[in-house]
Amino acid sequence: MMPCREIKHTLVGDAKTYSCELLQYEPGFGMLQYVIDREYDIRGHTLQPGDVTLALYWEDRPYTLYVWDPRSKGGRLFYFNIADSISLRPEEFVWRDLAIDVLIDATGRIDILDEHELPPDLPQELRLYIEAAVDLVIAQHRKIIREANELIRRLADC
Repeated sequence: MMPCREIKHTLVGDAKTYSCELLQYEPGFGMLQYVIDREYDIRGHTLQPGDVTLALYWEDRPYTLYVWDPRSKGGRLFYFNIADSISLRPEEFVWRDLAIDVLIDATGRIDILDEHELPPDLPQELRLYIEAAVDLVIAQHRKIIREANELIRRLADC
């Protein structure tokens, strides 16, 4: 696999860079793999060091999608990062994280996360973009998850 950097910008202007492996790239779409290096608890779901993140990115969608199959019980997790400014190149995936996340677990339960991270002075246009993106994910999550699972299955078959 080829190395690729994920560069995530935040609403406050910080940037975080992650070293990943490029799994798939085509203009407008890409998939990265990242091995988790520490324990995370996400609404009662535990991700452990060694668990794998499969991260899917589309330049024309208002989200990125992390997919986890944690070794702990609970089944596959789908974590939508509401995003904009997504730019993909084989060596670098860059995007802006708009703070709000949508977690969907194996039972279909939907949790909206990190609403408290939105700055109070967020421009109204951006707030409306975020709200519309969350509504889109909730309305279309079954279709998006089917598509993601198919992309992951095809990649595994290669």
